[in-house]
Amino acid sequence: MLRRHLLSTFAVTAAGGLAALSRPASAMSMEELPQHLRRNVEPRADALDWDLLAQAGETRFIDGEMSRFPAALRSLHGRDVDIYGYMMPFREAPQHAEFLLGALQFHCAGCLVSDLSRIVAVRAAAPVEYSTMPVQIHGRLSLIEQEQSPLYFRLDGAKAA
Repeated sequence: MLRRHLLSTFAVTAAGGLAALSRPASAMSMEELPQHLRRNVEPRADALDWDLLAQAGETRFIDGEMSRFPAALRSLHGRDVDIYGYMMPFREAPQHAEFLLGALQFHCAGCLVSDLSRIVAVRAAAPVEYSTMPVQIHGRLSLIEQEQSPLYFRLDGAKAA
């Protein structure tokens, strides 16, 4: 009985300590975050708004039919658009014909699961030069309706804008 009490007390104390350590690192520094490490891309008038893309969601009855997309997004299907975001290539190389483009900077694999409506799969017409800074990509937007796909969007025939 005593052992359980000690372990429970230890677990509560450890959990409290971990909670204190889980504060954002920016709280420990007064310096402004460098431009290339900012999480979100700045909105641009000449590119599709990521907040619009974020309206994609679970399949439900929308506007008289089953869809993962509201009417505002369905009207973009098959249209040429520009998207401004961070590249995440699938392999290390100077140029890429297939990669992910996101509103958030990719720091680790965990970044991918935070908001899949803010990630676009890109299939480029010709390889695009890799950059750690945000890039503007032009291509034909496809909405992915299949529930099996975790992603909502694909940009085909893409090129650097």
